[in-house]
Amino acid sequence: MQSQCFSECAWRSIPLTIADQQTHIERSELLLAEAALGKSPVLYWSLAEPVGLVLGFSQKADVLNLQALAEEAIPVYHRRAGGTAVLVGPHLLALDVVLPAHHPLVLADLVESYRWFGETWARALSLLGIETRLITPAEAHEQRTQAKREERRVHEEILRRACYASYSPYEVAVGQRKVVGLDMIRRRNGSLLQAGVLLRWESETLARLLGHTPNEQELLRRKLPERAVGLDELANRCVTAQEVIEAFETSLFSLREK
Repeated sequence: MQSQCFSECAWRSIPLTIADQQTHIERSELLLAEAALGKSPVLYWSLAEPVGLVLGFSQKADVLNLQALAEEAIPVYHRRAGGTAVLVGPHLLALDVVLPAHHPLVLADLVESYRWFGETWARALSLLGIETRLITPAEAHEQRTQAKREERRVHEEILRRACYASYSPYEVAVGQRKVVGLDMIRRRNGSLLQAGVLLRWESETLARLLGHTPNEQELLRRKLPERAVGLDELANRCVTAQEVIEAFETSLFSLREK
């Protein structure tokens, strides 16, 4: 890997964009479609307005509590990447990283392609005084294995309706609670890596939207705060989106091959 692939001049950073989630989805698709050999990699920062619920590519709408969704007038979107439901809004800062094919950060091993991204996020949060860790591939695999055990299966299926309730390799956590979620779309012309960092963890809203019965909602209310956490709680203050952006870009552009 060339050290200059982390040089600020080698990247195009699009300033924070606040818009409805469909606009962000379409912008991400356009940036990925435009990726080509020789083009600069892109950072696209976004916040959704209004609040919305984004389902994974193969996730069905029957996971939703349609009455709660209608009462709160929350729109639903679908993303191209996998995973499960993510609540978007001013509480979740999103980053799309578009890499052209054959960029040094695009690895043949899909799982290992996340490592640099998670490491960069961990370094960024450390700059904000928040010490985190990376979820290892073995740990993510073990969580999936344990979730299939008969005594846990039903509860875990309910919890996994929410993307931040489960682990994927090289996501960023504090203890057992996730703070940065990751996913990826890979095409022939390039890769799109996506991150969502929780400025606040809106677990109560998710419990209402994803719990079909009072018992399911109660389970989600109790357990979701054990699975994820917001930067506000970790820092004991409101951490702004701009602070996070500056910390991430400082972390990214300071990396050099040893």
